[in-house]
Amino acid sequence: MKTGVIGCLNTNNIGDYIQTLAVINLIGKDYKILDRESLNRYKDKPRKIIINGWFMENPLNFPPSSNLNPLFISFHINPSISKAFLNTSTLSYLKEHQPIGCRDKFTQTLLETHKIKTFLSSCVTLTLNKKDFISSSYKENTALIIGAFDRLKPYIQTKKGLYKMLISIIKSPYKFLDYQTKKIIFNKWLKQQNLKFNFANQIAEKKISSHLEGLKLAEELLRKIADSDYVITSRLHSAMPAVAMGKKVIFINEGLDNINHRSRISGAQSFFKSIKLKEIRMLNFDSIIIDKNHMIYSKKTQEIINTFLKK
Repeated sequence: MKTGVIGCLNTNNIGDYIQTLAVINLIGKDYKILDRESLNRYKDKPRKIIINGWFMENPLNFPPSSNLNPLFISFHINPSISKAFLNTSTLSYLKEHQPIGCRDKFTQTLLETHKIKTFLSSCVTLTLNKKDFISSSYKENTALIIGAFDRLKPYIQTKKGLYKMLISIIKSPYKFLDYQTKKIIFNKWLKQQNLKFNFANQIAEKKISSHLEGLKLAEELLRKIADSDYVITSRLHSAMPAVAMGKKVIFINEGLDNINHRSRISGAQSFFKSIKLKEIRMLNFDSIIIDKNHMIYSKKTQEIINTFLKK
């Protein structure tokens, strides 16, 4: 029976499918992708499933069907729905399948307050291997910039009521000036580096409509990362694969004031150089040391998944 793997239809975040692809690479060809938001409606034959990643849009779609036998690894709970998600039914389900491998310290602490056994597994993308993606077009001294300013782009908040929209409008001139100023600083710094720069996005222009499309986009982005020596990003699931592939990573730690953003990087910042944009003027890539402290997590994740599949 093929092992279930989590997919995320109707997202435009390629990072979701980078996580999917990382799991597929660990379990091999015998897999079936199941949509994260409909695991409770699964009615096929009983099968094992690796449950990882960001959970979720609709907490009412959890827990999964009893026909799914789960392994929780690299699991993250969306803070904005955590109270609704951790209802009596879900808590009972998680206790039944503990210990829960948590992607971040936020999720680990949250579950432990409910007396659920956990361990910090970090992200499954730390198991990705450069040799699986590097191409013949690789050239030395190449840096890849992936959404460095994604979190700083000014916008008007229109989905959380009139009051927050008005506050957003009042703040927008300052945010726009801050955004433009930091772009100038960043671009000036880029010109001072003796490197070739390429650019990519982790956010697709339109929502991903099929698992095949999501995996294709994930593989394309991972090839760009593998073909670079350095990665500058504000996106966790671009930073983590780059760390796994032994790249020097600068993580732009700005625009992450919301708990939904902060929670995802809790416990991950020791893997890469995390900075504010104003600090980049004093930084050069030669000063960044590649630390392999992530490998304790990647090896443990591989061992846990292999043991689960052999049962």
